[in-house]
Amino acid sequence: MTALQCSLELSLFRDQTVDELRASLESALQNAECLRQRLLLLRELDQADEPGDLSRPTDLNGLLRELREELLPLFESAGQELELQMEGGTLAVRGNKTRLMRALFYFLEYLFRYSAKGATLSLRVRPTRQRQAEIGIATSSCLPVGPAVANASGPQCACEIEIARRSFRAAGGDFALVSSVSERSLWQATLPLA
Repeated sequence: MTALQCSLELSLFRDQTVDELRASLESALQNAECLRQRLLLLRELDQADEPGDLSRPTDLNGLLRELREELLPLFESAGQELELQMEGGTLAVRGNKTRLMRALFYFLEYLFRYSAKGATLSLRVRPTRQRQAEIGIATSSCLPVGPAVANASGPQCACEIEIARRSFRAAGGDFALVSSVSERSLWQATLPLA
């Protein structure tokens, strides 16, 4: 908000050439877009504790295939890979499809932003003996995420991590960092089978 205000004030109160004014306004526009994205994340965070409609099962494999298809061009444009490994065709879980899709979208986009060119992000889905679906999310080259950030709540935590954690817990599952060594991290999400 402050960066946006400064850009606009500089544009208003400084003698500038047309090119300088254009640069100031472009900077203000970029700051406004960052603010809009942050507000969207905060709204999503505010709603993440609500489970949404859980009356119908969600096909987790189908959801992840859709999500991969949506995000693949973004990953490929940066020379990154997005792999998906799953067993069988349909894996019915308890959870609101829209809420889970948005939570995973924000989280995977977060990992994308902090991964190096050539990085691989892989998702592995499998049912467990505890009647849960388990999603393992592994990164090959991402900025290290320490347990203090990954397990924090509130302002210390990246909104994207907290949205995923709250959304999975609201559906009766869980979401956590399992390990982080150097540039590799492993996250695990679970959801009850329907």
